[in-house]
Amino acid sequence: MSSNEFTRIVRELCSLNETVNIETNENSIKFNINSDTIGGCIKKDANDSSVIDEACIIEVDEPVNLDFGLRYLNMFSKASSLCQQVSLFLSSKFPLKVEYKLENLGVLKFYLAPKISEENNK
Repeated sequence: MSSNEFTRIVRELCSLNETVNIETNENSIKFNINSDTIGGCIKKDANDSSVIDEACIIEVDEPVNLDFGLRYLNMFSKASSLCQQVSLFLSSKFPLKVEYKLENLGVLKFYLAPKISEENNK
């Protein structure tokens, strides 16, 4: 997805809540927030537009529904100025990987483990 779009989504949600639920399926990715006072969802549908800022390519092996700390995602999004695209790799077995491919320099990768709720521990 566009790194500018990722930054916009994370900044908007970070101002509203501390945790985001990221849910994927074959056609879309949803960024959900829920708390006692507010709830909301930003949904990005898959498209393979030739315009870089509009492209959102989604490849799903298995649907994922995990919670992450927005504070950390906001820090990761600061690298968005380094390239136009960001890749998010989600799995229920591994941490979230946020990857920026830097032209002629290499790759910048950030990893974030999902939040474990009290309900899952019982």
